[in-house]
Amino acid sequence: MFDRVKNSIQKFSSRAAVDEEAVEQLVKDIQRDLIQADVDVTLVSQLSNEIREEAKQETPKGLSKKEHVLETVYNQLEDLLGEKPEIQIKPQKILLCGLYGAGKTTTAGKIVDYYRKRGLKTGLIAADTDRPAAYEQLEQLAEKAEAEFYGEPDAEDPSKVVERGLREIEADLIIVDSAGRNSLDSELKQELTDVKEVLNPDEVYLVMPADIGQSARDQAQNFEEAAGITGVVVTKMDSSAKGGGVLVACAESGAQVKFIGTGEQLRDLEVYDPVKYVSEMLGQPNLESLLEKVEELETNPEELLEGDFTLKEFKEQMESVTQAGMMEEMMKQMPFGGKMPDNISQLTEEKIEAYTYVIDSMTDEEIKDPSIINKSRVERVSNGSGRTEQEVRELIKHYRQTKNMMDKFDKNSMKRGNLQGMMQKLGF
Repeated sequence: MFDRVKNSIQKFSSRAAVDEEAVEQLVKDIQRDLIQADVDVTLVSQLSNEIREEAKQETPKGLSKKEHVLETVYNQLEDLLGEKPEIQIKPQKILLCGLYGAGKTTTAGKIVDYYRKRGLKTGLIAADTDRPAAYEQLEQLAEKAEAEFYGEPDAEDPSKVVERGLREIEADLIIVDSAGRNSLDSELKQELTDVKEVLNPDEVYLVMPADIGQSARDQAQNFEEAAGITGVVVTKMDSSAKGGGVLVACAESGAQVKFIGTGEQLRDLEVYDPVKYVSEMLGQPNLESLLEKVEELETNPEELLEGDFTLKEFKEQMESVTQAGMMEEMMKQMPFGGKMPDNISQLTEEKIEAYTYVIDSMTDEEIKDPSIINKSRVERVSNGSGRTEQEVRELIKHYRQTKNMMDKFDKNSMKRGNLQGMMQKLGF
């Protein structure tokens, strides 16, 4: 879906001038793209009207007409994809359900690994008594994710397995991997009902592959009626061109996407973020330049040099370092003879991930002025993020060291378009 939208945006971006006719052509192209992807006509009409109306408004200072229209399209597509979920790091029980081939078992391993990294003791229960290899696969995933495991390879009643598993496993977070079918038939409905009655889950996640596209809408609604789902995990987002369709379908049905699976490894799980998703799907030179320009209008680069480099900016730069081995390569490019303070040189991708959780647990006031974070605040942030108090203090130390280094760079290096390159020189 987004490949077609991207082509339409590129065609609009290539125009030398933008007038009412050009905007209308862009709207019609996007309408065609979305309707061909089976997006609800009412939603398409609403999005089209929003783009037209916003294009008629006065262009914000500092942006061209073309840039203003592109920003509007970008924001409307984000709205079409729903909202970013709030994932709570607390003791809970989660039931995974879905049809054959959705990737439930692999997803179970990914989710327990996600929570383990945030400080919870985790456990997996193999309640798929229908697929012969499900028990062995989940057992192996539990070992990799350092989670407790319970299953009965020859069991026939999944609800009894769950009942015994709850007695055997002592964990903060317990995930139950249920069986699938080719369709949501009466047998699967009854099985889910029985397991839910025993488990009494806090969350019921429907696992769906991205390649089912817009049919995800009906599947989400059917499982909602049968199992009372509280969220969706979309798998195989790394290989499917229909990813946009399934995400829009979930938003239409009212089912909130919680996570997306982006690969086969345990680490290949992300909290769903529609803003990030649209950026990755539609990212292109013109659009990226626009976003950088909008950010420049909101934050004067010179202000950063004058002391406004907050933990928010620090977090943005840390999050840009995601590729395996990227940290080591960056460290080779460090200035000052390749020598940096020991604490900064010890930053690893695992540390960066931990620091991100810490910053997410801070108040706006603390992010703007970390100097107010005293002992009691450190304790609160530690509890909220699932990280140790030592990690909270380490983060603040790294931030202060980085902020002090800002004085070594000229103002041109502080422009938004150059921030990532600057941080690479710093080793982040």
